[in-house]
Amino acid sequence: MEQTIQSKEFRLLTKGLRTIFTIIMVLMIFALTMIGVLLVAVIVVTEKEVNNILVHGQIAASINFEGLEIVLANKVADDFQFSKLIVLRLLFTATIYIALLLFIVVQVRNVLSNLSKGIIFSGTNSRKMEWIAYAIVFLSLTVSAFRTYVAYTIFEQFKLAELLVDTGLIKGVAYQFTGVNWTLLLCGLVIWTIARVFRYGAFLQDEYDATA
Repeated sequence: MEQTIQSKEFRLLTKGLRTIFTIIMVLMIFALTMIGVLLVAVIVVTEKEVNNILVHGQIAASINFEGLEIVLANKVADDFQFSKLIVLRLLFTATIYIALLLFIVVQVRNVLSNLSKGIIFSGTNSRKMEWIAYAIVFLSLTVSAFRTYVAYTIFEQFKLAELLVDTGLIKGVAYQFTGVNWTLLLCGLVIWTIARVFRYGAFLQDEYDATA
């Protein structure tokens, strides 16, 4: 009886988590769709048209990054010049990363779906978990570069580096695109280890079924 209750609780847990990841998946698909719309808009609209709109409008801009909010002065915002190439690069980069995160979410959702059906130690679950681990390791090696590129793009669009140097308070601004997110790397390695355990468990299960 106790084992049955635990089994029901486990299945309810996995189904609940699967529902949460389904919602996340839908939101990420929506985000990718919106980025696709923005990409089309940026490609179609010319830089001159956008800059004309900005000239005749009133811009209020602020930068939120790493928990820090910087409210730009009106002069800086008014000097903003739209660059199609920079925006396209940023949108393409964001598309790649959101697609990678979506891939991870889909794989986790599939694993949870199998777990809710009672399929635990299987080659399918092991392979999906390995792919999740590889994706997280890839993120750990590139997420710093992505975040630095976002900061670089913002600084370039508003010419913030030049403005900061002109104040005389700093000598220059440098961007470091290399770095490893050790937390993500450790998570990836742990998930990869668990995936190998699942693979070995699947092997033992197959051996047991063959000799039963």
